[in-house]
This record gives sequence, C-alpha cells and structure tokens, in this order.
Amino acid sequence: MLLTHLRRAAKAANRELSLRYYFYHAWIAIRAGAQQIYLGVMSIVHAIFPFVYGGFGLAMIVVDMTNRIRRSIPEWEGWKELDNWEDDKYK
Repeated sequence: MLLTHLRRAAKAANRELSLRYYFYHAWIAIRAGAQQIYLGVMSIVHAIFPFVYGGFGLAMIVVDMTNRIRRSIPEWEGWKELDNWEDDKYK
C-alpha cells in the first residue's frame, strides 16, 4: 500500500521513486499538515475575532498551500476536480 502510493505520487511529481523521494514526500506532507493545523486554529480565532486575518488572509494561505502542492505533483488527476469548482456538487 505504501509503495503503491509512493509510486503514484512519484509519477505525478515526475520524479524517480527513491529514498530521496520518500524524504521529499514526507517533507511536503508534514509541511502541508502543519499548515492545515495552523489554518484550522486561525480560522477559529478569526471566527471569534474577525479583525485577525481580515482581508482574506486565510484564503490566501489556502491558495499558497494549494499552489505549493500543485507544483510538487503537477501531473495529478485531482487537479481537474479543483479546476471544476463551479460544478453543482460544490454548491
């Protein structure tokens, strides 16, 4: 299961599956996870204190995080779904 995921991820990233890629993958996942935790906490803070991250600062974090991940796995099929944001299932 782990190797299947890493093979697919390496292919989507246009990288060779190796120990070096494993650590690269781990770094991307840890960084994204930390950003998600920060985003969750700050979203709660923003809900209580709207002046914290006023001006769509939290939305910009989402955009930045998405673009970083998109650069790391440019060939992932899931990006088609992100580009399909107007679909009725997202209303």
